[in-house]
Amino acid sequence: PELRGNDRWPAATVARWRAARPPLPPLPADATPAMQRVMAALTAQGADPFHGVTTRHVLPAGMTALDMERAAAEQAIARAGVDRAAIDLLLTHSPVPEVLLSNPGPPLHRALGLAPACLALQLDASSYSFLAQLALAEQLVAAGRARHVLLVQSAVSSRLLDPDDPVSPLLGDGAAAAVVGPTPGAGVRAAVHRTDGRFPRTLIASTRGGRWYDRGDLVLHNGDPRGAFQVFLETADLAAEVVGAALAAAGARAQDVRLFGVHQGTPWLRQVTQEATGLAGARTVDTLAATGYLFAASIPLVLETAQRRGLVARGELVVLHGGGVGATYGAIALDWGDPIA
Repeated sequence: PELRGNDRWPAATVARWRAARPPLPPLPADATPAMQRVMAALTAQGADPFHGVTTRHVLPAGMTALDMERAAAEQAIARAGVDRAAIDLLLTHSPVPEVLLSNPGPPLHRALGLAPACLALQLDASSYSFLAQLALAEQLVAAGRARHVLLVQSAVSSRLLDPDDPVSPLLGDGAAAAVVGPTPGAGVRAAVHRTDGRFPRTLIASTRGGRWYDRGDLVLHNGDPRGAFQVFLETADLAAEVVGAALAAAGARAQDVRLFGVHQGTPWLRQVTQEATGLAGARTVDTLAATGYLFAASIPLVLETAQRRGLVARGELVVLHGGGVGATYGAIALDWGDPIA
């Protein structure tokens, strides 16, 4: 409910960020055209201390991730029109729960009044969690192991932000939910996933230079700036590979795609990956400026926004692409079903 604009950061803080911003590393001699495009986008982003974000929603002190997740899940269940007794699996991604070492799924399960036979699990793939959840849910439903699966993701970055850190304006709070079930004539056609463990500490929550359980403030920050640069540099080429693989597995061509739903992690990610994947003709949605970075909730927000704006219709091919720190990334191709009010 709290809307935070860019005027929240004092002018002196913003000026300090501008003065202290380190130069980008040089492009490698064998940089691809996509890498050159990313470099230009990173340079442009560096000129804006707010990373292309104008507003972000923030939880007040008395609200928790569970409150947001419950609200999102209740809406998803109502719109899907399913009996909650027919939900056999709840998959959550709660990167900032109230406590550690406890499964955050059961409290949400209880708040929603789900059946005791519904298994509740945390499936954590960082910002890739929604696509990972969707791939697993689709397989379970297709195999007859689950009637419906409820997917929930949240982001509560505000609890871990250092307002003096230059990354702080990028982040917002939010939650999303989706119900996965039988969809005659629609559904997932193909899913492609990749794992790369070279740079696991790019955007992390820990004590600076240490681990989360070391003494000191637990803050969200970039723990490996050079690694982050390399990840960004490769983003467009990797997107082209996984999207191409997903389309090939789905028996489709780039020109068949009607909506391209992209992880909203930077102000340029959607445009650069759309160009690299050959999906320039597909409709798209950009949400980063209005919400900030919402981690795994960003792709569901893109889908919700696209449906609400009438940008996707029954039978149209949709491609989703994203990734998460660790790192995992990939793409899913699916046929859109009937809209639900």
